[in-house]
Amino acid sequence: MSTSGQRVLDALELREPDTVPVFDLMMEPALVYRALGAKPTPVDRLLADPRISRAFDRLLPWIRRSPLLERVVIDRSSDSELEHFAHASVDAGLKLGFDAVGVAFYSVFKVESSTRLTDIFGRSYDASVTEEGFLSNPIYRGGLIDGPDAWESLDKRPFFRLPARSREVFGDVERSNAGRLFTFGLVSSGLFETTWQAMGFDRFAVAVRRNREFVVRVLKFFEDFICMTIEAMADAGMPGFICTDDLAYRTGPMLNPKTLRELLDGPYRRFVDTAHTHGMKVLFHSCGNTTELLGWLASCGFDAINPLEPTAGMSLAAAKQAVGDRMCLVGNIDVTRVLVDAPKDEVFEAVERAIADAGEGGGFMLSAGHDHPAMSLDRLRWMVEAARLYGRYTAVSGGTND
Repeated sequence: MSTSGQRVLDALELREPDTVPVFDLMMEPALVYRALGAKPTPVDRLLADPRISRAFDRLLPWIRRSPLLERVVIDRSSDSELEHFAHASVDAGLKLGFDAVGVAFYSVFKVESSTRLTDIFGRSYDASVTEEGFLSNPIYRGGLIDGPDAWESLDKRPFFRLPARSREVFGDVERSNAGRLFTFGLVSSGLFETTWQAMGFDRFAVAVRRNREFVVRVLKFFEDFICMTIEAMADAGMPGFICTDDLAYRTGPMLNPKTLRELLDGPYRRFVDTAHTHGMKVLFHSCGNTTELLGWLASCGFDAINPLEPTAGMSLAAAKQAVGDRMCLVGNIDVTRVLVDAPKDEVFEAVERAIADAGEGGGFMLSAGHDHPAMSLDRLRWMVEAARLYGRYTAVSGGTND
């Protein structure tokens, strides 16, 4: 195992590595490709150039008349783009000096037009392109599942094709990576997030109260699908899995914590058991203020929690006190200012403070609070530089020094 891999494994198992590891979700294409000095791809240019977009939209109905042409021109192009991004995420992580990265293979989208997407879960999106011309994460617009009839009519065949394809892609990624970085794979958003977004939150909330049997049926289908993808990642040699499931707003949980536990406790434990059976580690990611949920998430067996969002009022020191003996904490450098336009000394101060709050005794990985296109590569590099400076452990004290 590489130094980075051992460093991350030590942190995940609540030991002291040689130095605090640095992790990033690597979810934002603009950041990844900017780090590699890459130019926008043909798909990026398609969406960024109105003239090309209009031409594509005029051709799309004609393309769709032939299933073979649709698979070759649209589906394979999209799949290839996503596979390329999975490899690029590792390459960018290496270039920036990270120890661990998230690797996504989201082969779930259907192109409806140059500006609109749907996915296999029943969600609709607007396509999004940065000012630089890079494709960005699509913007969720609503759910298409308005009740049991719509759920029954949803084409579920893609769910059974995706694990085999993700195994192939992640296997290629791991062979190229050759263990240089510790990788956490994901192929979809999480169970709660996927379910409510497929319906829309208002419909979902009403269904939880009035038709919970239907909600549980949908949850069970997605639970089985996620377990299949975990096993596919394990077969591909991925050492980690990200369960990314936003459960909270900035002010607290999106539903009553009791209801969240009733709906998700069993599935979450199954995700952890499935991953651990195959020797994988599981990182749980939820934006928002998850303070009320930390104890429950730790009891589910997750190895790590991320990002402990500072702009949602999350405190690394408080999280360390609450669950630091049960879960590795992964966070939580601010992405609204510190990693956007703060001076170097402010970035260093934020890193030093984070390590002081959560690094003692091990069980901590430094990371940005999330990814978005406005983040600065220089400041990400400064974050890594500061982690190497302030995050060294000593055998005598069992803590950090600077």
